[in-house]
Amino acid sequence: MARYSTDHKEKTRAAIVEAAAERVRVGGLEALGVASIMAEAGLTHGGFYAHFSSRDALLAAAVTRLFEKACETVGWFAQKYGEAGLEKYVDFYLSPRHRDDVERGCPIPSLSGEAMRAGPVVKAAYEAGLDALAERVGGMMAPGDRKGGAKRAGLALLGEMSGVLGVSRAMGDAKQSAEMLAAKRKAIMV
Repeated sequence: MARYSTDHKEKTRAAIVEAAAERVRVGGLEALGVASIMAEAGLTHGGFYAHFSSRDALLAAAVTRLFEKACETVGWFAQKYGEAGLEKYVDFYLSPRHRDDVERGCPIPSLSGEAMRAGPVVKAAYEAGLDALAERVGGMMAPGDRKGGAKRAGLALLGEMSGVLGVSRAMGDAKQSAEMLAAKRKAIMV
């Protein structure tokens, strides 16, 4: 009988969640098939239940991971740029580069439409992730810009930016899309 290290199950679960998160980011919640994710992780479909109680539990873990990565990105901008972190983050968020990089982009525009129709555990993960991201973004704002608190201000800014980013991704005209992103960057930073 093969013996695994004490952290084997934890590492395997993390690999499954990472693969699921990437699949969900690119293809949405419906793109996640348990069998294909398990195969990608080098495991059998039957092994799934040793890690998750249901497909929704995996989806919730994947959504949580996507928001953790988004929070890490915000933290990177805050650490690298200090007081200019928010401006640099907005520049990045509303850029053609971010628009085109769905595989590593913000989960909000990709998942918002599906999250509202998702099961309770997935919806709760989405809302918790959004709250955490809003706190991080709002925390970079100047105190005078945080009317109602950091989370509330962060939610407002993320709502604006993710809406524009989502629309820009849907546009067929890349030039017009870039113009829209630039106009929103300018309007936010006024």
